[in-house]
Amino acid sequence: MKLSINILTWNTLPTLNATLEILKQELMGKKAEIIIVDNGSIDGCQDLATIKNPTNLGISKGKNQGVDASKGEYIFLIDGDVIPVPNSINMLENYLDTHPECKAIGFFPDKFTNRKNTFRNEHHESYCSKLDPVRIHHGHCIYYGIYRREVFEKIRFDESYGPGYGYEDLDSWMQMQAKGIDQWAAGMNTLIGKYYHAINSSVNNPNCLGHVEYMKSSMARSQIFKKKWQKATVHA
Repeated sequence: MKLSINILTWNTLPTLNATLEILKQELMGKKAEIIIVDNGSIDGCQDLATIKNPTNLGISKGKNQGVDASKGEYIFLIDGDVIPVPNSINMLENYLDTHPECKAIGFFPDKFTNRKNTFRNEHHESYCSKLDPVRIHHGHCIYYGIYRREVFEKIRFDESYGPGYGYEDLDSWMQMQAKGIDQWAAGMNTLIGKYYHAINSSVNNPNCLGHVEYMKSSMARSQIFKKKWQKATVHA
């Protein structure tokens, strides 16, 4: 199988439904699979999931579960609160096909829109016709990116961070750096091209983390990260 799509959800049913509609067209004619890992949702995501965790086991655990279940040569990771722009997965897959030196490529994580949970095209790209610019990115793309399987034969998402949000993304990039794997990133048509990401949905959604718990968990996770990587050298 060429492509595995991994979607990690936690009470993000509106964006998950929108993503699945796009994937119907995106994956037409492809040898691909969709793996939905749900972290204890109560809004209906759990009913669509391939892997159903009874409680939130954390981002790292959920992503590892999806990777472990994947059969594809390429593994595409996307979070349940991100809606992929049509043709973007095809473009990323084609880039790996034609650039063997690239092991991982995604979209710049700071190029997103979030306007009251509406999915209007005027607020983000309606179609991905090109990747521009493409360059090595000194950061992560684990919420919207594609990876060769060999990447996950060398790294694992660190499950010691537990439930919560933050630092598991930077941790994965640090692991890639330590293994000599570059993270590439692309613009969505242009550098300022945007995609829809319901950013901080787990913080603002009353069925998810909540702001108080987010702040506590974020502080604890920052200490895990600092202790683990305090002596590491980042290769810029």
